Amino acid sequence: MIPGLCLLTLAGLASAALEPRQIMHHVRHQPTFNFVRDIQDRDSAPCKVLSQAYVASGAKLGDAPIVDVPPSVAIACLKSVPLAKERDLALIDYLLPFVGFQSTLETLANPPKEYLFPGVDVLGGIEAVRTKLTKNGYKSQYEFMTDLRGIFTAANDNHFNYPPALLNAFMFVRRGLDITPLSADGVKLPRFFMSLDVLRGNNQELDYRPSAIASIDGIAIVKWLENDAARYPANYQDPDAQFNNMFSTIQRTATGAVGATLLTQFEVPDFHTVRFRNGSELQITNNLIFMPTTDFNGISSGEDFQAALEIPSSSSSNSKREEVRFRRTDNESSSDDESAVSGFPEPIVKHSMGNLAGYFLDHPGYHDTAVLSILSFLPVGFDLSDLNSFNITDFVLEGREVIVEFFNKAKRANRDKLIIDLSANGGGSVALANEIYRLLFPEGEFSGWDRYRANDVLAATSDASYDTLVNVMITSSEYYPIGPDGKAIKTGAEWFGPYSAAGGQNVTAAFQQDKDVSWDQSSEVYYNGVDPDSTVIKKAIFKPKNILVVTDGTCASACGILTGLLTRTQGIRTLALGGRRLSSPMQAMGGVKGTLLYRNSDIVSATAQFLSGIKQNQEAITKLSKSSAAFPSLEDAPLLPLVAGASGGQVNALNGYTSDDLDGYPVHFRYEAANCRLFYTQLMTKDVTEQWRHAHDAAWKGAKCVAGSTSNDDNTIGDDTVAYDKTTNTTQKLRVFAIQWIKLTWLDLLVMALIGGATVGLYHAPIPALVTRTFPITFDSSGDIIYPQWAYPYRGWIIPSWLSGLISIAVPILVYLAAQVRIKSAWDASNAIVGTVWAVILGSVFQVALKQLVGGFRPYFLDVCQPDISLAGERNRTGLDGVGFQQIMYTIDICTQKDYAKLKNAVTSFPSGHSTAAFAGFGFLFLWLNAKLKVWADHKPAFWKLALNFVPLLGAVLICGSLTIDAAHNWYDIVAGAAIGIVMAFAAYRTSYAAVWDWRFNHLPLQQRDTFRYGFDGDVNYAGQTLSGSVGWGAKRDWPHGGLDSAASSTMFARRTSASGQTRTKRRAPLGDEAV
Repeated sequence: MIPGLCLLTLAGLASAALEPRQIMHHVRHQPTFNFVRDIQDRDSAPCKVLSQAYVASGAKLGDAPIVDVPPSVAIACLKSVPLAKERDLALIDYLLPFVGFQSTLETLANPPKEYLFPGVDVLGGIEAVRTKLTKNGYKSQYEFMTDLRGIFTAANDNHFNYPPALLNAFMFVRRGLDITPLSADGVKLPRFFMSLDVLRGNNQELDYRPSAIASIDGIAIVKWLENDAARYPANYQDPDAQFNNMFSTIQRTATGAVGATLLTQFEVPDFHTVRFRNGSELQITNNLIFMPTTDFNGISSGEDFQAALEIPSSSSSNSKREEVRFRRTDNESSSDDESAVSGFPEPIVKHSMGNLAGYFLDHPGYHDTAVLSILSFLPVGFDLSDLNSFNITDFVLEGREVIVEFFNKAKRANRDKLIIDLSANGGGSVALANEIYRLLFPEGEFSGWDRYRANDVLAATSDASYDTLVNVMITSSEYYPIGPDGKAIKTGAEWFGPYSAAGGQNVTAAFQQDKDVSWDQSSEVYYNGVDPDSTVIKKAIFKPKNILVVTDGTCASACGILTGLLTRTQGIRTLALGGRRLSSPMQAMGGVKGTLLYRNSDIVSATAQFLSGIKQNQEAITKLSKSSAAFPSLEDAPLLPLVAGASGGQVNALNGYTSDDLDGYPVHFRYEAANCRLFYTQLMTKDVTEQWRHAHDAAWKGAKCVAGSTSNDDNTIGDDTVAYDKTTNTTQKLRVFAIQWIKLTWLDLLVMALIGGATVGLYHAPIPALVTRTFPITFDSSGDIIYPQWAYPYRGWIIPSWLSGLISIAVPILVYLAAQVRIKSAWDASNAIVGTVWAVILGSVFQVALKQLVGGFRPYFLDVCQPDISLAGERNRTGLDGVGFQQIMYTIDICTQKDYAKLKNAVTSFPSGHSTAAFAGFGFLFLWLNAKLKVWADHKPAFWKLALNFVPLLGAVLICGSLTIDAAHNWYDIVAGAAIGIVMAFAAYRTSYAAVWDWRFNHLPLQQRDTFRYGFDGDVNYAGQTLSGSVGWGAKRDWPHGGLDSAASSTMFARRTSASGQTRTKRRAPLGDEAV
């Protein structure tokens, strides 16, 4: 069953089923076991290589050995595991009843605009996977599991996860890739440094000047971090929180966690190349770490892997596997002592479990401030598998005693200001969160309300036996839930509804646990202020205006419950630290805001207890029999998750709502900016009190916050927060991009302007005296001049020169900008636009120079010239009039045209400027469309793509053809101009993109300060920036040539598919912060 106490008190942790913090902590202490370099049999099967490395390390079940095996070998092993189609189909059927308890399914598929990630149709995605599996669309078990896990990952919900054993037998270690963001003063945008450089600087051990990181694997550092931050299961629902998860901080270290750059479950290359702003490079070698639940002994093939780790056994080995605990090495402490962690001062008071402590700021000017640090609402390093045996009541009561003692000491010391530091807090006990809230505000209102998703199981059970359901799930007690009207909800029909909430979600009635009764049914334990006899603080010690909540954005679950009560009900201000490199607001609660985590085993236990509770009730049994197919199985899954049995998976069971918006969207989808934002400085990474002093100065001394992060025009903290504005991040990213773009391209822009100006000047300059062309004049019997090649009538041009140039530049630019609706890369648009302008300008330079120095007569020359032979004698400045065979050759000296510009134009026909501009601009667009549509690529394209690709060339030919209608050019003028334009288009395209015809790379924009790494072991998004969605293009892609991240592709798969498997075009991707 779900223990009543646990249900009442546990919201869940930000990471639960797979808790990598212990593994990450282990990574810092254990040496790598070198193995692969000593292997003699290089042709061994990849799984056999892993097994040999595992055995050679001397590891035992429960250990987490790090071995020097390239990630590519591990990926090859995973890909060798054969597809288990029937078991996979059975697994989908097994998981769906559990997934049905996920509270956000319908809303997640169509989230409100203020939600910062794309919608994800979880149920539709699972059905699409089933369809693909049924149609034999998967070649290996790895492909299937990658897509299945990707659906959960795409949800960005700390409480929602399924960890398949296949993808969690080992993880990839990047110990050399420890990165720290640093701002000069806390408000300027940060740069990114290697953490080792920062540590040496903090310890005054530097004998060199560290350089900031420019790129990793050819990808600008900010873009690389944003991409990598999104590739984690049970992730945060805010991009700034995801970004902060990449880095180590003092608080994260205190909890036993480190930056997520060091460890990942998703594919990585064997090496990372870090390029610094000073031009130097560092190569990081990636390794492999086996999970404590993995025993790789005796595995020689993919089939062995599957049999040992995926397929359930009838023996008791699975139950033993579930009991495996992580074994620490001898040099690791058995508990994480916050006061022992570098960066924390000596606490005034502290919980014995290390999760909360009180501090006084003793620096001059800060003697009025106390700090309550809450690292977790469970013991630091707590293992959820120990929950049933853990005495959470004693834990909460000790927390009460510690806080009461701390508040009393603060009051006696005249410290009337309180900073509550919730950095790195992933949640835990709701009872402790509620108790802290009532210790701060003894009469504070509990304004949060819960709702289940109205699924078939709850419909059947609430109808069959509502009282039993109340006892085993809704309140896990003898007390009915309380509705918003303050009355008990006493019937199943009233509780279940279903009711409709915003986003098309059918939900149960809004309810709360009854806060006026003991929250622990085994003893009389009340929240502060409920029972007069047990009230320890009767009046709030700190005024709301003197309280500040500080988070790093990763505040989740129970942390979000406490923060939500403080901010929404009491008006407490918040300050967020870190986040993306943007001058913009940041949310303080970036983790899951759901209020209850259910492990799959919890749902199984509740189901079993419910069935046990009604076994004597025949009427209830009859009612349930009609819906038996909707109930979760009480057996193990057809394929094992990371942890054997039903514990291997979890859902967010309850949505949170507020009293003022009970029928709106859950708070999980609500954008709630902090009142102020700061970046980390170097001193903040060494001394946590430096963070608290900066927070104090922002809250009470008028110090500046990050520009744009507050409601005040002067960037000081305000009582209000910045409301959601969908243009905020877009505008900020565009501003940042514009600054970066100008910094990178100002010299090119200047040179382009100078060359363009020089070209215009040359075009309007007189024809050089040395360039003198002669033309023949002959007469017919009437004495009229005859030379039909140049005797066409002058009637103007259908398309003037200036319009030709404008069309050749403007039309491609409009196409590039329109394409960004899908591509969403400002850098791609920049390269395309600048490349097109380059092509046209360079072509213009060539053709204008040729016109001036070579020239040629237009077909209408004689009509413009209006020659008069009688003028040859008096105007024969060149001496070339009346010369040649029969003295019929003359120069423009005999022309009577008084408009010199028109006359000059008539003698500068070669080459055609129209053709040059048209084929330069539209030729570039032709190459760009081919690259983005993948017309000539690795598959047969749709005919419309081929036809569309030739439209720019048709446009160029039409512009050129208009010159023949006008008789403005000879055919060879047009051909020469077109040739110049084509050459310049090719040249400009190759300087802007990684290739011209190589379909693997020709869609990827180059960067000015970073080299592009050709091959498939670096950039994990080679296929992303395209307009085509065929055969995996347009998303992260599993390349047949090896090395790319197919796990990441499954995330995009989940976002792109619906129940019918149709592609979804809704995308919200970064606007191109690539140009760092």
